[in-house]
Amino acid sequence: MKLLLFVLLSTFTFASGSMHNHSMMKKGPKHPIVYNNYKLTNKAKKEATAVYLDTCGDELWKQDASKVKACPYCGPAMPNCGKLVKIIPKRGVKYDWSDYDLPNKVCPVSGEAIENTKHSIEVDGHEVLVCCKHCIKKFKKALKKGKEKKYLKKLALNPEKFGFVNAKKVQKHKHDGHSGHKH
Repeated sequence: MKLLLFVLLSTFTFASGSMHNHSMMKKGPKHPIVYNNYKLTNKAKKEATAVYLDTCGDELWKQDASKVKACPYCGPAMPNCGKLVKIIPKRGVKYDWSDYDLPNKVCPVSGEAIENTKHSIEVDGHEVLVCCKHCIKKFKKALKKGKEKKYLKKLALNPEKFGFVNAKKVQKHKHDGHSGHKH
């Protein structure tokens, strides 16, 4: 009897894991997409929230995007601990379309990573990617009701619009143009 119960439970777990059922999914991709080497260099004119993945405990934490990251385990003394996952909108702050990081990498409806760009919806003349046809239907339904903000607030903002720069890009620019001879 125990073996039968184990087999049935295992089969259900396997089957539900392979289905694309949004009601049973956890929010967010299993392994968050990170912006490697992004550092806060300038304070942004608009408020936003930074989400980091700490390298100590493999947990996500949020903080004001205008503050230098401070790992909840190590504190600000360890500035290299943690990677920027995304910048998200704050309530009550109005953002322009140019503030968003489009094309988006995560579906604003399901929270799943976008694996291909064949599913999208146009909002105010801008293309927002979603993960599947089901999410297109849900987004369109929200648009018809004028409630698209519930999905738009889940879109990540462009880190470079909020004072973050890619440290590797900056280093590359510093080395570009060198001809190799001494000055």
